[in-house]
Amino acid sequence: MSWSDKTDDELSQLLTEYDINHGPIVGSTRKLYEKKLEEAMEKAGPKASSDKTYYREEEEEITYITYHTPLKHEAYGDMLKHRGN
Repeated sequence: MSWSDKTDDELSQLLTEYDINHGPIVGSTRKLYEKKLEEAMEKAGPKASSDKTYYREEEEEITYITYHTPLKHEAYGDMLKHRGN
């Protein structure tokens, strides 16, 4: 990578992105920071694409069923009594 086309501000931003503590970028410190950046970039590997893929999780629809014991109907009890006779 050619660092000569980068401004001091761009170089500073890259140093911050790679978590490299740095002071002001001037003629006497520029080469040192360029070297640190190269080492950090090699260590980190290729930088991830800025394209982001977003996904949305659908909420699962949950249906709750409540069980109730059947009610005893008077008419039903009478039917059993009549059948038995």
